Parts: sequence; structure tokens; C-alpha cells
Amino acid sequence: MQYLVSGRDQSGYVSLSRDTTSAALKKARELLQEGYLDVRICTPQGRLLLSDEFDGFET
Repeated sequence: MQYLVSGRDQSGYVSLSRDTTSAALKKARELLQEGYLDVRICTPQGRLLLSDEFDGFET
């Protein structure tokens, strides 16, 4: 089961897979710190999490 972390910057979109919830959250937060916009996590169950939902997501 994979988590898909995605976001966009001036160059375009990036999509990265991570195996665990904590790894997905870590990468998503890194992308935000690097200035990416529209950072999202898609869970293995298909739930889409926006950046304002990251803090409430279980690790």
C-alpha cells in the first residue's frame, strides 16, 4: 500500500510515493517548506488530504 504525495512549483508538478503515513507526512511538509503549492497526500484508501489536514492525520 502506497501513499502518494504531490505538489506543484514553478517547474510543474511532482508526485512521490511513500510506504508509511509518517514518511508521507514528512515529505509533504518538506515540500511545503520548499515552497510547493497544492501539496496533497492520497492515502491507500483513496482519501485526499490537503495541507491544512496534515496535523490531524494519524501517524
